Amino acid sequence: MPDSMVVHPDTRGEGARVVVEYHNSQPIDLLEFSASLEALAREHQSHINTSRPGIDVDETRLLIVDVRKGSIILELTAALAPIISTMEVTNTAVSFIEHFKKFGLPLSSKNGRAPDANTQQLKNFGDTVQAISADRDAQFILAARHSDGEILQEFRVESLGARNMVENAQAQRREIEDRSSSALKRVLMRLHQSSVADPKVGKRTSEKGVIERIDTTPRTLVYVSDLVGQRIKAQILQPDGNPYAKGFIVDVDVETVGGRPKVYRILDVHEIIDISDEE
Repeated sequence: MPDSMVVHPDTRGEGARVVVEYHNSQPIDLLEFSASLEALAREHQSHINTSRPGIDVDETRLLIVDVRKGSIILELTAALAPIISTMEVTNTAVSFIEHFKKFGLPLSSKNGRAPDANTQQLKNFGDTVQAISADRDAQFILAARHSDGEILQEFRVESLGARNMVENAQAQRREIEDRSSSALKRVLMRLHQSSVADPKVGKRTSEKGVIERIDTTPRTLVYVSDLVGQRIKAQILQPDGNPYAKGFIVDVDVETVGGRPKVYRILDVHEIIDISDEE
């Protein structure tokens, strides 16, 4: 391979790029390497969709703009780079690395768990480092880096940390799935309190809902995915609608404190119906 192979010369604009490095001492399995890049692309797309709502899905794709010698080193840029400013290109790259560190750092520690991560995110993080996890002398680096070499933000993990990430991500996924399996399925929820603020996945919202199957007390809502949050938020934001006249058929996991319901984790929204106090 030549020292530098330009794959997409039309995207070599200004601004920081996402650089991913696999430093390995053993051959990397091709399927695991492919799965690693796919997982990285999925997580990047999800992050852009959340941080920049309204961006077309094709513009969230990562493109390989350079492949360099030195184990496996790829220089990537977002497909949206030509349509946004240089500063936004850089901010997007830095934001993605910060996002990756938020979940990757706790997962890379022994028995670590990533706060607020959903099952798809956990699969993405585990798959990203799977390719080097069995290599005793390997390293994975993900960085936002200028063409002059300046590192703006970086996440790096050695082989032990990579193994921890794979194992912890799998364990946390099982925990979420086990908890979800005992959730209440297809119950009716109505809104008691709403907000126009964007929903934040995995975090407490200012919304409250009532599920009379459980009790009549309004409980704080947590959305486990952006899709769930957006389905409920769409009803709140309708200019001519009344979200309090809507019923949401949901799957819900009830978080308790001292044995009493405290938070409703909304796992899925199956249907939205009109409701009324009238018989």
